[in-house]
Amino acid sequence: MQQTAINVVWLKRDLRWRDHAPLAAAAAAGLPVLVVYCFEPALLQHPDYTTRHWRFVYESLRELRVTLQQHGAELLVFQEEVVPVLNTLQQHFQLKNIFSHLEVGLELTFKRDKAVKQWCRANAVAWQEFGQDGVIRGQKHRRGWQAGLENHLQGPLIHYDPKRLQAPAIPAGLRSVADDSALPAVWRTPAANFQPGGESYAWRYLQSFFQERSRQYSKQLSKPALSRHSCSRLSPYLAYGNLSVRQVYQATLAQLQAGGDGFNLKNFKSRLYWRSHFLQKLESGHYLEHRAINPGLENLGRTQDEIRWQAFVQARTGYPMIDASLRCLAATGWVNFRMRAMLVSFATFTLWLDWKPVAQHLAGLFLDFEPGIHYAQIQMQAGLTGYNTLRVYNPNTQAEKHDPMGEFIHRWLPELRTVPAPWCHRPWQMTAIDEVFYQCAIGQDYPHPIVDFEQETRRHKDRYWAIRQSPEVRAALPELWRQFCMPGDVKKYQREEGRSAGEAAWSGG
Repeated sequence: MQQTAINVVWLKRDLRWRDHAPLAAAAAAGLPVLVVYCFEPALLQHPDYTTRHWRFVYESLRELRVTLQQHGAELLVFQEEVVPVLNTLQQHFQLKNIFSHLEVGLELTFKRDKAVKQWCRANAVAWQEFGQDGVIRGQKHRRGWQAGLENHLQGPLIHYDPKRLQAPAIPAGLRSVADDSALPAVWRTPAANFQPGGESYAWRYLQSFFQERSRQYSKQLSKPALSRHSCSRLSPYLAYGNLSVRQVYQATLAQLQAGGDGFNLKNFKSRLYWRSHFLQKLESGHYLEHRAINPGLENLGRTQDEIRWQAFVQARTGYPMIDASLRCLAATGWVNFRMRAMLVSFATFTLWLDWKPVAQHLAGLFLDFEPGIHYAQIQMQAGLTGYNTLRVYNPNTQAEKHDPMGEFIHRWLPELRTVPAPWCHRPWQMTAIDEVFYQCAIGQDYPHPIVDFEQETRRHKDRYWAIRQSPEVRAALPELWRQFCMPGDVKKYQREEGRSAGEAAWSGG
């Protein structure tokens, strides 16, 4: 019996149905369409991913499936690697085309894409990829990149008739292989403290940001408690493609043109550019996941001291702003950018921990884990570029400046709830009488600081700058600037590179 010819839309980090180039291409191609998502075992086992990520993906797929079914389309979800799934589909249908978005992800997904390309060549199946973040595949420099990003963001949103995504008849055997009930129950169980996945929730967050929350965006961006309400909170929805960056960009422009808050919305819009900038970094240098951007900084002598490491991962460092941020992340999957940068600089400069385990641990905590942004930011905050200004965030200063009344600390460190500000910022400075009065014994109810911040940070920064000023690190800079930096930033980095270690070293902020 002759097999039915079909096209496949392969979903990855694009779990929406609007402004979706692969779905539009499939709708225009005129053949029956199967929409497919694969929970890939290799990714499920990757240390960067945890249950919170797969729950979010499952919730996104569940909503998308209902939307597609309303238009006669069909979404099949497999718990299998992509190439074996394609082999399974090929047993039931004649695959003509695969449409997908270009993914900027881990080395694992890059190798998987190469395997899919080989499979398509061997089986005479055409595979077409579409960009969705303004990223240019394979580009090793930034010449013309910004203009290309502008064209992408300002280009028309993609519209198509979803009724043209009609599914073929699906054999019972194939449908049983793609049975969602085989997925872990914990993915299918909502988590109250986490943002839920799905396109409708993404739009809800976007609209509430425009209508109310953005009014305090710039003012509260750095506040660990207040930023939870005044930031857009769109990062997980962008990370998994419940919204496209172009949709958010154009919706922001529409708000500005309608008389919206220009100061706050322009600040927000600039971060959409930076998002694509960091994604392009990983595309241009896929090794960012595994080794330092600047090879001269690969061997700083950082260690994996087990006592310090356990204090960090267990949120028992004795520094309240560090521990509160880690516990908040564990419970909700989100803290603001300043707290993220503080965690990385504390782990890599104060505790002098190897950046790679730190990166993996935080990836597992960030609900909005996006490899391109994550690894580029980790490397920048860990001082591994050799050209960015070094910023080591003092957790005590951050607490006093951005959580003056201890609201964030009290929320996430219940053992310090009876300790008012300013003592909750530096509880080790309490006297024995204070400890009795506030019913909090340091060393019992809450730990002593794992290290002396000032002493350890200064010692490790001296070690760092001795290497950063080396000829090997400096010799790598011109090529790194060409590959990773915007032309306007290169002049700034050139000026900063000429500064002395002492002038460039400390940003206690």
